[in-house]
Amino acid sequence: MVTAARRETSLQDIPYNISAVSAEVLQQSRTTSLTDLSQIVAGISFVNAGPTSRSDIVLRGINSNATDNPSSSAVAPVSMYIGETPIFVALQIGDVERVEVLRGPQGTLYGSGSLAGTLRFIPRKPDLSAFHAEVDATMATVDASDELDRSAFGVLNVPLTDTAGLRVSAGYEYYAGFIDENLIVQLDPPSSAINSPVGIPTSADGTLLGPLAFSPVEDANDADVWHARASFLFEPNDRFSMLLAYHHQDSQSEGVQAHSPDFSGSVDTAPQDNIYWTPEYPVSFPTGGVVFPANGDYDANNSFLLSNERKTDLISADLTYDLGFASLSSSTSYYEDEGSFVGDNTGLLSLYPDFYGFIPRMVDYQTGDNQDEGLVQELRLVSDTGGKLDYVVGLFYQRLKTDSTGFQWIPGQTYFGGLVGFAGANADTLGDVNVIASTRTDFKDLAVFGELTWHVTDDWQITGGVRKFEQEFEIADATAFPFCGAPCDNGGGTLGNTFVESSSDVSDQIFKLNTSYTVNSDLNIYANYAEGFRRGGSSGIPVSGPFAGNPELLTYDPDQTRNYEIGAKGSFGSHTYSVALFYIDWTNFQVEDSAAASGSAVVVNGASARSQGIEVELNGALTDRLTYRFGYAYASAEVSEAFSVLDLENSPAGPVPVAIVEASKGDPLPNAPEHSVTLAMDYTHPAPAFLPSWDVRWNLNGNYRSSTLSQLVSANPADPPPFKIDDFSLVNVSLNFEDTKGVSLSLYVNNLFNELGVTGGSDRGNVGLRSEQFFVARPRTVGIRAGYRF
Repeated sequence: MVTAARRETSLQDIPYNISAVSAEVLQQSRTTSLTDLSQIVAGISFVNAGPTSRSDIVLRGINSNATDNPSSSAVAPVSMYIGETPIFVALQIGDVERVEVLRGPQGTLYGSGSLAGTLRFIPRKPDLSAFHAEVDATMATVDASDELDRSAFGVLNVPLTDTAGLRVSAGYEYYAGFIDENLIVQLDPPSSAINSPVGIPTSADGTLLGPLAFSPVEDANDADVWHARASFLFEPNDRFSMLLAYHHQDSQSEGVQAHSPDFSGSVDTAPQDNIYWTPEYPVSFPTGGVVFPANGDYDANNSFLLSNERKTDLISADLTYDLGFASLSSSTSYYEDEGSFVGDNTGLLSLYPDFYGFIPRMVDYQTGDNQDEGLVQELRLVSDTGGKLDYVVGLFYQRLKTDSTGFQWIPGQTYFGGLVGFAGANADTLGDVNVIASTRTDFKDLAVFGELTWHVTDDWQITGGVRKFEQEFEIADATAFPFCGAPCDNGGGTLGNTFVESSSDVSDQIFKLNTSYTVNSDLNIYANYAEGFRRGGSSGIPVSGPFAGNPELLTYDPDQTRNYEIGAKGSFGSHTYSVALFYIDWTNFQVEDSAAASGSAVVVNGASARSQGIEVELNGALTDRLTYRFGYAYASAEVSEAFSVLDLENSPAGPVPVAIVEASKGDPLPNAPEHSVTLAMDYTHPAPAFLPSWDVRWNLNGNYRSSTLSQLVSANPADPPPFKIDDFSLVNVSLNFEDTKGVSLSLYVNNLFNELGVTGGSDRGNVGLRSEQFFVARPRTVGIRAGYRF
């Protein structure tokens, strides 16, 4: 039973393709994160950038962004709900009743962000019938690491009265690092630099122009995640219920779950390439001619130990009242999601040593913080079933504010640049600050929606749905290039400031129409048409000065999907199945890229794309003791109309147009594997004679995804080609013991065959040799889990 249609409905009766993953399956497969979920549900593609990754989820091949940046400026093409709240976080899956994966656009009931599908995480409610609790803990070794994975989790359910109850869950996960950072730069005290949080890189030989000194860090990419949820349920009678909930998650990570195995070592710019070099005074080159050593698997090339901290707080109130003919529900939620990071772009900037005067030991140190604040209110009236007509009508309001700030420093640029008269325009004022960026957005969405179902006969139904919405979006963006100064200032100042303010208003509607027919108790067939809509927005790019971009790229338009689907669901014997054929038209699709002159993030619109395929699920029991779950998804996703997006680039003759995104008809969409397969087997032994009160169960689950490309194929021969992300498979196995008194013990191996499992990354064609990296799966992990329920 699922609630995807806003009322409790049998999975077989939902007239589109949906997967429901129960709490039991989540526990058997040790699914605790979005990455784990993508490995047990066929058709989900996810860039595994680590336990705290916020990568967009890809369903049915609907994706146009490259795999180098897990977080996107545009709205994700797959919406995510925690309970009734639309919010995208790197969720740790704990006390969850089930996960519902709704494939295809879900815009009528789940808002404008659902281009390709919706993920719903349904937390457990307090149980008013009895007190119970559970605790468990794990510990595991990780190949290529000297540390241990470890976790602890607990649930407490307390009926306070016959009509009220409290449920609290909390957990902690520590993910051991396994990536070695061999090029972490030693730094002098911050006082050695001017207006920088870190000092000038230390000279390895003690001379002014000497090479970098390194302090390698092993197992650098560790992460800590804390999460807790408390809910209070009040049901004074059969007609009214109130559920109040608070969810908190706190994550801290260092390093990055990516490696650079193809880096064979290098030496930076040779002295003769430095226009400032002379035998008498050899002002050096970016790193003093240091030799960078070659890498192997699980080696990375960052100059600083990257870090990311994030906190999420979500408060929600769900009220339901039975009017007799229908249920009236109100869902209210408020959340704050804030984070900060330390980043590094040294490898890319080192490709342009002349721009920074060939300063020695050049590194790029970045910091930033961002905050999302959301308020969501939805009212729904859901009719009782049993008559000729069923309906769902509702009002929806959402306001989302974001605020982000970023700083980029090149420690030592003022000092070293001053030696050759290349200190930057604002050396005396801002010192080693290279870029300052700030962006604020304000989004409002007001919608009315509804679905009406006509039961033509007991076996045949027709449903129509519509969502009418009005949206407002505002952006205020400020970027400063102090190193450039007055030539980059569009306000007449000297700090290189660029201010951009923009807004857009949209009023539109989307539709859905489906029908289903129950052939018999074992077969239900359906046809479905559904539209999805994703809002447009604005990009804060400079439009004056030497980094000016095309003013037409300040805003980007909404995009839309139209999904056509036919399918069948049913059962035979002890087996259930679902089969779906789909075709999706995607018009005006949004693509995230970089502005030609400034390198600022920009979202543009392509022309059209399409995806078509088949999805199959099969579940059942092969014997009384052996059960299985099988999933297969095929999606052929490609550009269906050639297009080119032009920006402006500086030249001695002035700004010239240059294509930043262009593709040809038939080019495949990135991060969209054609084939994906999941298979799980669960075998329960009879209780052994020496353990008469224990159940013994084997679990085996594996997944496969075929190869794909890292980004769109550009029609411009000057652009670097995408790299191929090879196919891979991951296999997990566990042996589980549980006795009648609630004690449980599991021995498990994740990634049994120690596959690298590359899911994305940044290719050297875009970022240079040293900054090339590939996101990888966690290595083979062997662990033990112990639990107790009472």
